[in-house]
Amino acid sequence: MRSSSKREINIYKERTLCEQEPGSLLQVPMAHGSFFLPKLDASQNLGRIYDFILDSKSTRVAYSFAAEESDECTDITQTELVRAACRAAHILRPAKQGADKQIVAILALSDVLIYQAVIIGCIRSGLIPFPISHRNSPAAIVHLIKATGAHRILTTHASYGHVIETLCADIAAQDPTYELSVEEMPSLGALFPRLGRECQEDAFTPYPTLTSPSTDTALILHSSGSTGFPKPIPLSHRALIETVSFGSLKSLTDEASRIAVGHLPPFHTMGNLLQHLLPVLIGATACIFPPASSATEYRIPPAATSDLALRESQRAHATCIMTVPSFVLEWARNAEDVQYLKTLDLVAFAGGPLSLKVGDALIAQGVNAVNIYGSTEGKHSACTSSLLSEHVEGGVASVVGERCSPDWSWFKFPESRVNIRWVPQGDGSYEMQFLTVDTHHPALENLPDVRGYATSDLFERHPTRADLFRIIGRADDVIIMANGEKAVPGPMEDIITANRNVSGAVMFGRERNQVGVIVEPSMSCRVDVKDEVELARFRNLIWDSVQEANEQAPAFARIYKEMIIVTGSERPMIRAAKGTIIKKPTVLMYQPDIDALYDAVEASSSAAADISPPTSWTTESLIPWLRMQATALSDKEIDVGTDLFDQGFDSLNATFLRHRIVAILKTNPAAAKAVEQNLIYAHPTIVSLAAAISSLISAGSVTAADPKAEIEAMIQKYSVGLDRGSVRNAKKAPADGDVVLITGSTGGLGSHLLAVLVGAASVRQIYAFNRHSPRASSSERQREAFRDRGFNEALLASEKIVYLEGSTWEENLGLGRDIYEQLCCSVSVIIHNAWTLDFNKSLVSFEPHIRGTRNLVDLAIGSGNARFLFTSSIASAKSWDPKLGPFPEEVQLDASIAVGNGYGEGKYVSERIIHASGLDATSFRIGQVCGSQSNGAWATTDWVPALVKSSIALRCLPSDPDGTNAWISPEAVAESIVELALRVEPPPFSINLVHPHAVSWDSVMNWIAQMLDLPLVSFENWVAALEKSAIGAGAAEFERIPALKLIDFFKSAETAGQFSTTKAQCLDSMRNLPQISPEEAKKWLSYWRGKGYLPAE
Repeated sequence: MRSSSKREINIYKERTLCEQEPGSLLQVPMAHGSFFLPKLDASQNLGRIYDFILDSKSTRVAYSFAAEESDECTDITQTELVRAACRAAHILRPAKQGADKQIVAILALSDVLIYQAVIIGCIRSGLIPFPISHRNSPAAIVHLIKATGAHRILTTHASYGHVIETLCADIAAQDPTYELSVEEMPSLGALFPRLGRECQEDAFTPYPTLTSPSTDTALILHSSGSTGFPKPIPLSHRALIETVSFGSLKSLTDEASRIAVGHLPPFHTMGNLLQHLLPVLIGATACIFPPASSATEYRIPPAATSDLALRESQRAHATCIMTVPSFVLEWARNAEDVQYLKTLDLVAFAGGPLSLKVGDALIAQGVNAVNIYGSTEGKHSACTSSLLSEHVEGGVASVVGERCSPDWSWFKFPESRVNIRWVPQGDGSYEMQFLTVDTHHPALENLPDVRGYATSDLFERHPTRADLFRIIGRADDVIIMANGEKAVPGPMEDIITANRNVSGAVMFGRERNQVGVIVEPSMSCRVDVKDEVELARFRNLIWDSVQEANEQAPAFARIYKEMIIVTGSERPMIRAAKGTIIKKPTVLMYQPDIDALYDAVEASSSAAADISPPTSWTTESLIPWLRMQATALSDKEIDVGTDLFDQGFDSLNATFLRHRIVAILKTNPAAAKAVEQNLIYAHPTIVSLAAAISSLISAGSVTAADPKAEIEAMIQKYSVGLDRGSVRNAKKAPADGDVVLITGSTGGLGSHLLAVLVGAASVRQIYAFNRHSPRASSSERQREAFRDRGFNEALLASEKIVYLEGSTWEENLGLGRDIYEQLCCSVSVIIHNAWTLDFNKSLVSFEPHIRGTRNLVDLAIGSGNARFLFTSSIASAKSWDPKLGPFPEEVQLDASIAVGNGYGEGKYVSERIIHASGLDATSFRIGQVCGSQSNGAWATTDWVPALVKSSIALRCLPSDPDGTNAWISPEAVAESIVELALRVEPPPFSINLVHPHAVSWDSVMNWIAQMLDLPLVSFENWVAALEKSAIGAGAAEFERIPALKLIDFFKSAETAGQFSTTKAQCLDSMRNLPQISPEEAKKWLSYWRGKGYLPAE
């Protein structure tokens, strides 16, 4: 290969076939040596290609290795290799005895030279070789043998005799009639009698021609078994030829290439591809380890290590090396190794991810690193995008690539050869699915709708080039958390593994509220996991890398120092033959440790063991201490006077900060016990939190503020400049239709609102305004929301919809000035629906939402005639005195009625601000919205599903004979809001959207109780059972009983008061609204089960 800044790699010339006889093998003379290459025609079988090599008397070097005593290389020509394979065929199937297509399992620890000659010999004789990894468990090997119907095993008794004995005994115990023949692998001398010196005149008996069609199975490989037992994967002659002719190997190598591949396991897909197909079908030389065995005596080959792989590459004078990412990672940590890699034309790797940081560093140092994607089942390979820009010169196909490409991590798949369906996952990632076409036939087909193979591999699309993709993980690796969020661990694991002190990293957190990571120290950094000092030192050693990973992750997927498990030498991570970690068995092995960790974190017993307390308990001393802790938890500098939640804090951050506060108060048990669950929410700035803790220490309790005064102050703050007495024009719809701005369209109610608006003939345009999310774009999240609720996704193709991303509390809503001005000039209706549902937060934490409401009010005023619809809540009337009768559909100016929780108080403040504006507006006080009438969709983050799931664990449901239930469907709510939004007449300011025909609480609980076979107990007894479960509860209990997170909410829960619905019932959608029914409750349960939230029936 030639090395230059721009490199042209000539792939083998494939002349026009119009003059060729169908099925013939086209001879292509090459410049190096006396040899010919067959046309890689997928209509051929491999046997004919082997015969072609014999007939052409090829002297091309297939294998090369350096002898132990010198650096002189022994070369095995293609002819000598195929002759050796024919000798193996004579040994394994003399005179073609027995039936064709017998499966021969190979479970042997043998030299590459012998192993691949036996593979080729099996294929040449009409047998089907099935190489099996010795790293599989005995049960997995038994499964593979019986699943394929293999009755012959080739082995090396000296190394695997005990394994074979156990295997035979297990099979006989399961099925005494199952016949099994165990044979020794042929010796080196029997296959290569004149090793490296064989010539045409030497004695040789050809083997009869193979006549199998190209669609017959030639070889069986198996998957790694990361999700259970490994699966056998049959590969046809056509599949193997297509893999080479259409894959990346052909574009990366030429006839002069000497490629180091001896360190790869010969039973693995990558080993077979590079040690068998590469030298036979492409003509490159495979540089391998010298045979450990002599001509007559078997010896165990040396274990392949990264050091040995590089040494043998140098001794064999390799020009390229193809390897696995774990070896590249080891070499990247050694300056001398990097210097050698720089001299190679190519350093290609496949079989797993390489950290972007490591790859970029190698590229920057001049190493021509090339990333290869391969799929055994999908039977395709592709390489780095810059090496796949094909062009044709003089009828010769070539590949021109840039050496040391900065795009090394991105793939471009040849559209002319493969048909790929990219399936969006709703989080910005795509699953790759190969669809079967004439030029590409996946080895397995598993799609339900068309012929093709779903790889489960997840990719992300290049931000500026739609034809480039980068792999980020696997669908079965995605961690689905308890809150429904999806964490993609691959990129984070890669960053952590790039740390030189780390050998491997596997994230965990399925069905939990936070993720963690198992970290395996490198060989040079072993840790005594029983020594807490060593553990703390190791966590600190790798913390910069963990923080770097956190910077790339969404807030819900951050890893905290408390959530790092370090592996011990007695329990190393489980790895596949190619060195990649098999994640699920590894996580399963550490499951007891994971469960114990979650328990410890929840109990706060060790969450802050290495955190020093503040110098004193004064407010002044607590402020810097709290700021330091909050900064560490959020990975950003925290302003002490700004709301923590406005600075990116979430419930997980709040939980950990509370844990740390409790931990430092261990010397003051009374104060520690007095720390309320909602301490951070009630005092969301560092300054207020420090004062609260100081007060707790000195007085034993936190002085409560006047909630009514806080509400009034907030109203006054955000009503400045508003004049209700100003005359507002009534809504006048534009002649060509309304233009609607809706916030929060990707949520539950928001999706229903959007669907109704799209179907409204009088609506010309809809601005769907949502916050930006790193998880996925607004349009992708909208599609995911529609799919979840069973809506027709075709509605989202409407030209009416324009997606906007911003923040309502920022200037100009976080939009560009031109877009904002466009809204001012065009919007005729604003539906403000976006609001965080969190009953733990205090009023001050909802200030950004209140500021956002004021900004939208200003937009409506600036537009001159926009109608304003606000989705408020009955929680805004939390303290209404029921003795005064049903809560009226009028604005209430007494702020004391809203006192209760920050959520309802914030809604009340916004309602008062809108009222003060004098806008043509309506505030909808919405009651409990239940599941969708279509499919029962009801977010599992709501309190009702939490109650039901917890009741299953508590084995009872709460009864309230005096309670009523006015739950209302999202369809009814959405239709009511849109109806009033588009009405020409001025609307009433206040409407109570609760079900006008409530049913009793116990009616609904009885329906659910019958479906779940649970008894009813009094609400008091149910709460008592919940409180009892909270004692010493760990993470497992919080997952099983999610109501524990809302225990204060349930303790203070009262039957919702009655609400007047006189005005609401004037709306068409509310006038004849039917009561909720058992059929609807059945849909709710079905939906929750379908989401995996409730156990299956």
